[in-house]
Amino acid sequence: MFNMRKRDLAKWLLRCGLAFVFMYATVEIYIHPDNFLKYVPKFVLQFVPLDLFLHSFALMEVALAVWLVSGWKGEYPALLSALMMAGIVVFNIEHFHVLFRNVAIGFAGLALVVLELANIKKIPKKVFERLTVRS
Repeated sequence: MFNMRKRDLAKWLLRCGLAFVFMYATVEIYIHPDNFLKYVPKFVLQFVPLDLFLHSFALMEVALAVWLVSGWKGEYPALLSALMMAGIVVFNIEHFHVLFRNVAIGFAGLALVVLELANIKKIPKKVFERLTVRS
């Protein structure tokens, strides 16, 4: 059985790992913005200037990282993390040879969603126990 203490530790580790990814990406956007240019979908530039998009995206990543670490309504930032990673990969499939790691980050977000929902009893206990590995 996966006891509550282990589940809380798993959630904390996932939240910290995801938050680190978003904070690191934000720092990189400001230090090396040219590295991110190829990942901005062309259709975005039809609506928003590149600098505004990069700054807005960085600000969103900081907000998401803080929300993740706070643990407040944890299923929502976890789901946003997974969706963000999916969006980055889908809209940049030609760069999959670099972005394949984002798939693992997205699944980490989904794992956190499952843990958070199980914690608030939105996933029946029997279903959750089947999803977890017994040691």
